[in-house]
Amino acid sequence: MDLSQRDAMLRLNLTPGLGPTLIRRCLEAIGSAQAVLGASVHELREIEGVGAKRAEELRRAMDALSDGKALAREKELIEEQGVKVSMVSDAGYPRLLRLIPDPPPLLYIRGELREDDGLALAVVGTRHCTAYGRQQADRLATLCAQAGLCIVSGGARGIDAAAHRAAMRIGGRTIAVLGSGLARPYPSEHNDLFDDISGKPGTHGGFGAVVSELPMDTPPIAENFPRRNRIISGLALGVLVVEAPVRSGAMITARLAAEEHGREAMAVPGRADSPASAGCHRMVREGWGTLVTSAAETLDTLHEAGQLLKAGLTICPDQCDETKPGLWQKHLTENQRRVIAALDEPRGLDQLVTTTGLSVPALQADLTLLEVRGLVRREHGQYVRRSG
Repeated sequence: MDLSQRDAMLRLNLTPGLGPTLIRRCLEAIGSAQAVLGASVHELREIEGVGAKRAEELRRAMDALSDGKALAREKELIEEQGVKVSMVSDAGYPRLLRLIPDPPPLLYIRGELREDDGLALAVVGTRHCTAYGRQQADRLATLCAQAGLCIVSGGARGIDAAAHRAAMRIGGRTIAVLGSGLARPYPSEHNDLFDDISGKPGTHGGFGAVVSELPMDTPPIAENFPRRNRIISGLALGVLVVEAPVRSGAMITARLAAEEHGREAMAVPGRADSPASAGCHRMVREGWGTLVTSAAETLDTLHEAGQLLKAGLTICPDQCDETKPGLWQKHLTENQRRVIAALDEPRGLDQLVTTTGLSVPALQADLTLLEVRGLVRREHGQYVRRSG
């Protein structure tokens, strides 16, 4: 049976023992997904990290799927759940996620991912949060969503759910990254939350997307969750940890952001004696996490990451339509447009207050977001509009 590239990738993704890193190595060494499925044991053995024994195991696993039944079932579930599948080479694949060392070869998407979801903040933390942690997740996710950031989290109990719900409550965007297949969402008590995020199958009107790299019917086993954490970090400009013990998935996500993905890691302080905040305090003490207590501080921290990652969000020149605004110019508020218009020449804060008529707190908030978007910069105590 001749398979399309997409169907061949789905079958590779269904093959036991083939994770995202090994699929990428197979494609780099052998070529297309169809060629990998037809590769000999000798060809597989030559791939980095495989070896003779594993090559035989992979060949048997791929042969076991050759009757097409598993692929047919996967496609049936994809259609039933209203899921789209995006390959890493597709134009609609999230650009920030493509920049990490091991992006998912396939991303299953229920709902809608938009280009401007690349302006994202991951908000993560413990499932066993305190009332204080839930309040802070709600407060910061609300304010950051109001500022135009998409809120990314893992759909789990506790901090994750509070962040997702806060974004939706004010009409913002949010993305839930699951550690199970989309036909078996986990935790099951959050099915209504996932429906609200993505829109129920067959309907419209969701607030974002529920995504996974795992085949549709994959159960929520423990080994899936460290893998999904890299996707949470990869989709965002930075990771904000609200409450997390020292040993936790949230800390893994923050470490990935800071050490492997070139993203910002931030931590909300808690009580000095609270085990729930021990991980946050360690991030700050060890110097790889920035302490933040407000949305303004969060946006300000994202400034450097935003500048470094803008290149990854820019449409390639041959795809560019100069008549349309780029990602970083979309969805500006009227006040933000007023600020940009006032910067026909370098101006200080006091001059901008007079020119725009905005209050100092409102103006500072807009200036911070415009800096994150790379539309405004500070020079010698004045604000300057960037060309283009």
